[in-house]
Amino acid sequence: MQPLARDGFTAEQVKAAIHMAGGSRKIDFRYELLDKNDNVIGDLNNVIDAEISMDSLASIKRTAKFRLKDDGSINFLSDRIRPYLRLYVPPGRLLGRYYYFFQSSFSAEFDLRVAPEKGGWVEFPLGIFLLSSPTRKDSNQNIYRDVEAYDGLLILRDDKFDTRYTVRAGTNYRQAVIDILASAGITKHNIEQTDKVLPVDMEFEPGKEKLEAINALLTAINYTPIHVDVYGYFTSMTYRSPSIRSAEYTYKDDELSIIYAGMEEELDLFNVPNKWVVLCSNAEQSLMSSYTNSNPNSPTSTVNRGRTIVDYREVTDIADQQSLDAYVQRIAFEASQVYGKLTFETALNPLHDYMDVLEIDYSPLGIKGKYVETGWTMPLKAGARMKHEVRKVVAI
Repeated sequence: MQPLARDGFTAEQVKAAIHMAGGSRKIDFRYELLDKNDNVIGDLNNVIDAEISMDSLASIKRTAKFRLKDDGSINFLSDRIRPYLRLYVPPGRLLGRYYYFFQSSFSAEFDLRVAPEKGGWVEFPLGIFLLSSPTRKDSNQNIYRDVEAYDGLLILRDDKFDTRYTVRAGTNYRQAVIDILASAGITKHNIEQTDKVLPVDMEFEPGKEKLEAINALLTAINYTPIHVDVYGYFTSMTYRSPSIRSAEYTYKDDELSIIYAGMEEELDLFNVPNKWVVLCSNAEQSLMSSYTNSNPNSPTSTVNRGRTIVDYREVTDIADQQSLDAYVQRIAFEASQVYGKLTFETALNPLHDYMDVLEIDYSPLGIKGKYVETGWTMPLKAGARMKHEVRKVVAI
């Protein structure tokens, strides 16, 4: 998730403003026009409507829709749009977990934690988007465009190898990824360091998307798929199971709740595997790893189902036994989370990013636990509702 503290305000102040602890909140939006190198051209004042979505399981993860009044300011072939959500943090006092305006009375029994002298706006970037060729419509003597937009992964999806591409044995995996990014003109990246090197040559045939090639390299060392952060950096790091990650944010239906009523829970246990076997075989090595879910607290385990449902896979490109073991545990964990899904709506919350881990406490359905967010959609309009899709984090 994006950090709370920013623009001179503390995390407590910003969170209080998000949760309307003073009774209401002010939200605004700003749009920047960027060139093809992400340099700011200027502010856009012709955006009529917009919506941002994140699908962490999709190949292109962050997408947007913009409705624009056509004033000739945008080069749709190369320019990009960066939207911001702006939140006003009012002057006041944060007392305990409640936020009060200076003019409001308060009890001396509360612990004074923050006393900001003045309020102000904080800004949250929501991504950098490449623009599709939009449709044009005229209405009331104006021309409007409806634009589908995508994060930088579109560059890697559209760019393909025109000849057979070989990554030689002994090449560092991170460097191999950076080399492919550079071949697509991408220099903004944040790839975690690794000392792992390819045990054998890895080849990609002509026509292979560079996005697929990069993700194949990252999978081989148990890294997250490549994704683009809100600042336009192509990012990947060692995969860490949500079961061992701390919750980054809490949604609770208390007096400061921003959850709307109507949360939906879907339970689907059918055909969820409880044993995983992966064989890695190539000319240089033959490795095997397996994992069995025998946890009595897991509803899909061999113990509770009384039978074994096996997911068997063969792969060719894994760095070593350690990476293979981690890969098997990863697919086992991810497969075991699909049975418990929640869909719910909140007030707009600009903190959300890629695969956030949330604590959800919702009393009407008796829900209390840790969840990983796989998708969200946020209309950029004051008073709109943000939709979330999450999966329950279950230990196996």
